[in-house]
Amino acid sequence: MSDNVVKFRRIEKQPEPPVKKPRGPLPAWVPFLVLVAIAVVIYFIQQTGLLGGA
Repeated sequence: MSDNVVKFRRIEKQPEPPVKKPRGPLPAWVPFLVLVAIAVVIYFIQQTGLLGGA
């Protein structure tokens, strides 16, 4: 009797890959370059005395 029973196994779902947000054409090092450029600009502004530093 038990030979005629078809046993179903639960189908294992493949985990979905994480969706990467499109970053556009910018390479990963561009934000670091921007931060360094801002720091250099602030440094030179302080050296000229435009910010009123001591």
